[in-house]
Amino acid sequence: MRARHLIAVLGGYAAVEYGAARLVRRLKPGFPWLLMPGDETPAIPAALVQRHVARSFDPELGWCRRPGEQGTETTDSGRVGYAMDERARRRNPGFESEPATVACFGDSFTFCRLVGDDETWPHQLSRLLGVNAVNYGVGNYGLDQALLRLERELPDLEAQVVVMGVVPETVARVHSYWKHYFEYGNVLAFKPRFTLGPEGLRLHPSAVRRPEEYLTYQERLTEITRLDPFHAGKFRPDILRFPYLPKLVRRARRHLPVLAHLAGGLIRGDGGREPAIRAAFRVVLRDNARWTARLYADPDARGLMRALVERFAAVCRAAGKHPVLLVIPQLADLERRDGGSAHHGFLAEVSPTLRVVDLTERFRRDPDRDGLFVHGRLGPHCSRRGNALVAEALSPVIGGLLTEAGAGPALPQTIR
Repeated sequence: MRARHLIAVLGGYAAVEYGAARLVRRLKPGFPWLLMPGDETPAIPAALVQRHVARSFDPELGWCRRPGEQGTETTDSGRVGYAMDERARRRNPGFESEPATVACFGDSFTFCRLVGDDETWPHQLSRLLGVNAVNYGVGNYGLDQALLRLERELPDLEAQVVVMGVVPETVARVHSYWKHYFEYGNVLAFKPRFTLGPEGLRLHPSAVRRPEEYLTYQERLTEITRLDPFHAGKFRPDILRFPYLPKLVRRARRHLPVLAHLAGGLIRGDGGREPAIRAAFRVVLRDNARWTARLYADPDARGLMRALVERFAAVCRAAGKHPVLLVIPQLADLERRDGGSAHHGFLAEVSPTLRVVDLTERFRRDPDRDGLFVHGRLGPHCSRRGNALVAEALSPVIGGLLTEAGAGPALPQTIR
């Protein structure tokens, strides 16, 4: 009897393992955030590299928008377009011929994905202040890349005020060297990164500085993994391989709801596939938000962020410009139990060095929080109304700095 019982248990376990393996393999092609062993050193097709080089590859920054670029994006409300000017800044309708008084750098929440050119917060800020707030935002940038772009643009930058707009997740982005290890499947996103040592910040150029190096990146894996802490801490533990069950249990908070959403979409057929992918991706975003919160509790991670913010402030002041740090929460931050407050302690540390505008509390207590965001396949971004809230919060701060221009740096101020 005991032998039969043992055989039954082993048979049941084998069946679970077999089912898990088949399910993961079936779901993987439509959802790259499910990791399998081959994802550790994926082949990067030459055709994919060619498209990337034509559209956005940048040897210094990793990627950047192209002058004159135009495109469309799909949202739940339909398609919206965007256009870049001759300096690879997002178009600011009605202000193109005005001198650039304010310069906005940052990530996709500064570029303002999923809304039109006349719905971005730099455009709405321009309308509120009657000045040209130019938009240098680039999707998926961390504070480090946005800072490097600012430094590249600085010799020709006429703006008196520089806004650095980031999401709280920037604390993770500045630790990435290959975004694939944090944002699984983003294999083209090699980037520069800074490390902080006894002698201060040290810049490590991207592991891919020429297009042909995409095809030979495996030769530099030792250096890439050494400089990217997410390879050992996040990526490898999330790889699903035999035995599957222990890995599913260990990361049940992530893996089980992802698999449940995707399997449900598979059962419902074509009509349920897209909603299932979005629901599964929201689980991924919430998991990334937990990583963000842990990094803000890490003294070393905060130290690197503080050094980058201080460099941003110093670079601006050396050029006679006023720095402003802007923090816009992602919806996943607001959905956390702490309401997205993990970064507040860090902002308290840096607020004596420059003006800080943090929208987290304003977004969190808004009676129509969902209305602050518009949804696309790769997650929500600020809607026109959300961007209006950002512009309204920035307006008095920047207006005051413009009034004081030439009179020295203004007193620090934090807005929440």
